[in-house]
Amino acid sequence: LEAGEIDMIIEVEAMDGDRLKENSDLTVIDYNSTNVTWLMLNNEKPGLDNQDVRHAINSAIDKESVVTVAYNGMATPAVSQMPMNFEGATEENADTYDVEKAKEWLDKSGVDPASVKFSIICSDDTKKRAAEVVQANLKEIGINCEIESMDLATYLSATAEGDFTASIGGYSSSDLLSYVVGVYHSSSINASNKTRLNDPEVDALIDQAKVTIDEAERVAILEQLSAKLNEICSQAPLWQPLTMRAFNAGLQGVEVNDGGSLYFENVYWAE
Repeated sequence: LEAGEIDMIIEVEAMDGDRLKENSDLTVIDYNSTNVTWLMLNNEKPGLDNQDVRHAINSAIDKESVVTVAYNGMATPAVSQMPMNFEGATEENADTYDVEKAKEWLDKSGVDPASVKFSIICSDDTKKRAAEVVQANLKEIGINCEIESMDLATYLSATAEGDFTASIGGYSSSDLLSYVVGVYHSSSINASNKTRLNDPEVDALIDQAKVTIDEAERVAILEQLSAKLNEICSQAPLWQPLTMRAFNAGLQGVEVNDGGSLYFENVYWAE
């Protein structure tokens, strides 16, 4: 791109962003992707089947530090269980970083933090770096965890089948309804519902949203669902990555939708 041999890079490495932005012959745009990476918690495992324990874990994690260490700052710390760049997502009932509040959640749970022991499985170095921050954060509230690295195929099999306690992972979709079906509906257990959440109210809200034609009504249902998911806290959201695209400054009309897709029909060369 810098040599003029190509006109666009659809995904710029984080380390290259600042340099490319200084090049007057190029245009760089960045945006939040619809992917959310979480500390995924298996809700069927003892300790993690307690909602208050999950809130304690979520409240104890310093997402800003996770983003800095794991993603070189090229991400937005996540708060909601849903990607916030979709209409219908809300931060209502969501946790913020608060170690004292995390300890209060543990006290409320009645669970001895020393009994909540688990391994965080990771499939790459980025996830491993995130897990190291999480490990240090959870130690502050008396929860000890280990980190286990594995190849991607083994990781995907373990998380799909529920053969894990915690993992670092994410999910992305071009629309919010497909997203919540994949991540939170009980029909997606043993597939993309890694936390194995099985909540009748969540399923009912998703099913209702699927058959609601009126957009305003559907958004209202999704907002209710988002608040409910934050209340359940089936996993701890960590970050939404910033995606950068770089292209020849002569290209005009470049737009990216919420799902990260380009509208090429609107792209043209400046005269």
